[in-house]
Amino acid sequence: MEVTISDLVAVAALGLSGYTLWRQRKGDELTRKLNALQIEKELAESVSSKKADLFANFVNTGKSRYQFKIFNLGKGTARNIRMEVLAGNELLERRDLTGKFPYPSLEPHQAISLLAAVHMGSPRRATVKLTWEDDAGGGEKTITDDVF
Repeated sequence: MEVTISDLVAVAALGLSGYTLWRQRKGDELTRKLNALQIEKELAESVSSKKADLFANFVNTGKSRYQFKIFNLGKGTARNIRMEVLAGNELLERRDLTGKFPYPSLEPHQAISLLAAVHMGSPRRATVKLTWEDDAGGGEKTITDDVF
C-alpha cells in the first residue's frame, strides 16, 4: 500500500475538520453559559427595579434641632410603611408618629421627616423597625442610629 500526497491531504483535512468541530462545540457551550448568565442578570435587575430600600437616620437641621428622616434609597415605590420604635421612644414625638404612620407611599429618593425631641437628658440612640410593601414582595429593616 502506497501513501500518496492526496492521502496525506485527506488525513490532514479530516484532522482539521475534527479540530474545528471540537472548537465549535466548546464555543457553543461557552455561548450557552453566557446566555444563562445574561438572563440571570436581567431577572435580578428586574426584581431590583421593583424593590424599595428604606434607610433612616437623625439629621441636624440647626442649632440643637434634629429630625428623624426615613429615605427610600431603592428603585421601587414603598407602600404601607410602618414604623415601630424599639428603643429611644423619648427621642421621637409620639403625636408625629401616630399622625404619619402607616405612611401610604414613598417614591424612590423621597423622604419622610419626623420631629426629634433631643435634650440633655434624652437617650443618645434610637432603634426602629421599618416594614413596607413593594412590587418585589416588601421588606423589613431594623435600624439603630445615634443622634450625635
